[in-house]
Amino acid sequence: MLSLKAHTSGLFLMGQKLALAFAICFAGSGCSTSDHAKADRAGEEIVQEVLAQVRQGILVKQQETLPLESVSTNRDVPVLNQSLNLEDTLRLSTLHNRNYISQRESLFQSALALGVTRRDFLRPVFSGSISSTLSGGSGQEVSSVSGLSLNGQQYLFTGGRLSVGVGSTLNDDGENLPEIYSGNFSASISQPLLRGAGPGLPYEGLTQAERNLLYTTRSFELFRQDFAIQITKKFYDLLSQKKKLQNAEENVRGQQFAYDQAKALFRIGTGSSLDVFRAEQALLLAKNDQSNTVEQYKVALDNFKIDLGIPIESEIDLTGEFPAISEASVVLEDALLSARENRLDLQTARDQLEDVERQLDISRNGLLPDLNLNINYGSDSSDQFDFLDLELGDSESYSVGLNLEIPLDRLARRNSFRNAEIALDREVRQFDLKSQQVTLEVQGALRQLAQLKFQIEIGERSIQSFSSTVEKAEIDQLRGTVTNRDVVEAQSALTDAKNAQLDRIVDHEIQVLELYKLMGLLLVSEEGMIVQ
Repeated sequence: MLSLKAHTSGLFLMGQKLALAFAICFAGSGCSTSDHAKADRAGEEIVQEVLAQVRQGILVKQQETLPLESVSTNRDVPVLNQSLNLEDTLRLSTLHNRNYISQRESLFQSALALGVTRRDFLRPVFSGSISSTLSGGSGQEVSSVSGLSLNGQQYLFTGGRLSVGVGSTLNDDGENLPEIYSGNFSASISQPLLRGAGPGLPYEGLTQAERNLLYTTRSFELFRQDFAIQITKKFYDLLSQKKKLQNAEENVRGQQFAYDQAKALFRIGTGSSLDVFRAEQALLLAKNDQSNTVEQYKVALDNFKIDLGIPIESEIDLTGEFPAISEASVVLEDALLSARENRLDLQTARDQLEDVERQLDISRNGLLPDLNLNINYGSDSSDQFDFLDLELGDSESYSVGLNLEIPLDRLARRNSFRNAEIALDREVRQFDLKSQQVTLEVQGALRQLAQLKFQIEIGERSIQSFSSTVEKAEIDQLRGTVTNRDVVEAQSALTDAKNAQLDRIVDHEIQVLELYKLMGLLLVSEEGMIVQ
């Protein structure tokens, strides 16, 4: 029996050669850091490519696409102590909002998946392996078999597949026997001639993967639009609450004045103790409302910090002008035409209808029998004592053949074709329903916008009316013609009218943005700002 040490020295040379081959095969793989960077670059290129396609459908063109240099977002967001305007909040939320980051990462992962599919269809796919087996036993010499193999395959535009393989084997049967090398090469082509052959059919998997990423990108763009509108609404709501704080303070001052006035009139004998009691109760209610308003604002501000993705310990103050009432005059026919041409979700529904039509063509092709052309070639080398002496071609073989299926049972294929027809009919109905829903959404948005505008006009008149009522009630109280009940009620009604008007103005401006989104005209920049 040979010693293990002696046999191991015989394997050392083969191990060096195998290690060299291994290094050559994987020289481009690098370390994990390099892989991370390569994956980010590949994913970013695909994301920007598809985002550019999506944003071409929006009338107002964006100059730059969303940069995705890395999806690894730094979660160590510093505690802020500053004033923020609307642009600042949109920028911060785009960078740090947790849901936004997750949506962006999902899009990035879809792009990475498409990169693999593109590789599989458009470029050769190679694989390799190295093996070494050591064997022995009682009364047997220690022997080893080591091998190296490399394989590759490539889809052909005709629907066929080309496979190539090359390998080498080292046999060492004992200490007194020389090492024996052998090599082999093989190539084969499998080409469908009936079922699975035809224009577009070979690359259906790639086509559908490309379109699925397009749909995902459109959904992400719609998410960005909704996200920007939500942040804008919350920002304006907080500005509204700040103004409500001012209104609450004005109400307290007004009720304080009414209380002081009631006490003064009571002292000179022209007022009653009931008036003083009523004024005091109104003052206490006003102070309680002011305290509640302050607390509601603090809670809303803390929740807004979470929406921005910044630490809740941050001390921020929202600045900026309260929105003015936009003059949005849109004709229904123009709005519907724009929506049908530019709505991303409607474009996706239209494209998905084309997908189902394409699947029907594939199912129709699937009714054909399988007829495949197979071409095979193989070449082996004779055994050699030196690896460098190997020469392929010492022994060759080839074959060409046709394989025709006899379709005795076509039930599954017929059912698949019928299901594809039903799916197309269903998708046509779904697209028609989606078109009708788009019409209803646009009509409803225009009606809601008109209603809000009317309510704002009525609100302005109400504020003017209540302001005049407060002035008149105060004068009449001084004259002694009315009690302070009219003053208290008028002051409270004026505060409520001002607060309600603030809410209506915010709702109107958000509805304008919603209308533009429904028309497919809302554009959000890479920093999250709504482009007017």
